[in-house]
Amino acid sequence: MQGLLNEVQEYRDRMVEWRRNIHSCPETGFHLPKTSAMVAGVLEKLGFQVHTGFAESAVLGILETGRPGNTIAVRADMDALGMQDEKDVPYRSARDGVCHACGHDVHTALLLGLASYLSEHRDQIPGGCVKLIFQPAEEGPAPGGAKLIVDSGVLDGVDAIFGAHCQPQYPAGVMGCRYGSFFASGDFFEVKLKGTGCHAASPHKGKDLISIAMEMIQAIQNIGSREIPPMKTAVISVCSINAGVLSTKNVLPSELTFGGTYRAHDGQVRDYIAGRLEQIVRDLSRMNEITCEFEDSFAFPSFANDRDITDTIYQSAAEVLGQDKVMKRPEPEMGSEDFAWYTRKYKGAFFFFGVKNEEKGLTASLHNPRFDIDEDAMVPALAVYINTLYHLLERQDV
Repeated sequence: MQGLLNEVQEYRDRMVEWRRNIHSCPETGFHLPKTSAMVAGVLEKLGFQVHTGFAESAVLGILETGRPGNTIAVRADMDALGMQDEKDVPYRSARDGVCHACGHDVHTALLLGLASYLSEHRDQIPGGCVKLIFQPAEEGPAPGGAKLIVDSGVLDGVDAIFGAHCQPQYPAGVMGCRYGSFFASGDFFEVKLKGTGCHAASPHKGKDLISIAMEMIQAIQNIGSREIPPMKTAVISVCSINAGVLSTKNVLPSELTFGGTYRAHDGQVRDYIAGRLEQIVRDLSRMNEITCEFEDSFAFPSFANDRDITDTIYQSAAEVLGQDKVMKRPEPEMGSEDFAWYTRKYKGAFFFFGVKNEEKGLTASLHNPRFDIDEDAMVPALAVYINTLYHLLERQDV
C-alpha cells in the first residue's frame, strides 16, 4: 500500500491550508459559525449531500455510491480551547484567550482531506455510503456534541464508526490503538460551603471553612486510594479551591468553593465514587454545622473499542505504514472522550496518530499553549483513514 501513501501526498497542501485557517480563527463549544460554514462550503463544492442545523453547529457530509455496501461514519471534532496561544507562527490564533491546543483543527482538516479524496475517486470506492460527521463541543460543555448528534438521529443506519486523535507522544507516521477499554468516564463536581466568617484570631467565633474543606478533600482522595479495589482503575482530582482574599490575611472566609473531576473505566466504580463524594461532603458539613451545595455533572461515559473494528484499523494501518509503525497501547487512557456516545449506539473504534517531530522542536503536549504538530503527519494519517474506510465499506461482517 506504499502506492496509497504516495498518492495522498498531493492532498498535503490542501489539508495544511485548511488546518491553518481553522487554527488562526478558533471557536469554542457549540458556537462554531465560521468553522462550520467553511466545512459545509468545502463539502458542497466536493459534491457531498450537506446537512446542518443539528447539534447547534454540527455538519454532516454524505456520499452515496449507489452500490451495495455498508454505511460507515467517520468523525472529527472542530472546537478549540479557552486558553492563550503562545506559539510564534504565522497561523497563530487571532483570538485572545482561544486556541487549538488539542488538534481539533487537524482532525477537521484530515476529514476534509478524506472528503476530497473520496470525491475525486468515486468510482474506486468499494460501495455503500459514507457519512462524515464534523462535531462541535468535544471539549464541552457537557454532555458534549457527540450525544446531541446521536440523539438527533442523523447517523441512524450506520453500521460502524471510527475516529482518531493526533498524539504528540508518537512521532509522525506512527499510529496507536488498543482492544477493549480505551477512555474513562468523565464527571465533574463542585462544592460550595457556607458558614460564619470571623477574625482569624478568634476562630471559635465562626467556622473555619478552609480546615473543613481540607478534611473533605483528604477524605475524597481516600476514596481512590483506600476504597476502590487496586485492580479497578480510578482517578479523583480536586482542581480548584477558592476562598477569602489573598491580600487579607486575618479573616476566615464565610464562603468557599472547590471542584474537580473523577474518572473510571468501570461503571460500578463510577457510581460508587459519585455516591461517596456527595456523602462525604454532606456528612462533614452536618458534623461541622455548616451548609453545603453539591453539584455533580456527568459528562462522558467510558468506552471500549469494538474488537472487529479495531482489527480492521490495525490491518489497514499496517498495510499503509508498515507493521513497525503500528503500536498496540498496553494501557487504557484515564482521559475522557465524547466519542463514547457514538459507541453506545454503533460499533466503533478510536485510534491515535503521531504528530511529534523532535528535530523540528514539535514536542509540546496536548492542552499546552505551545502545542503544534508536524503537518507532514497528516499525509500518513489520511492514508490510514482511507484504507480503514475502504475495508469497512466492503466487510461482510460489520
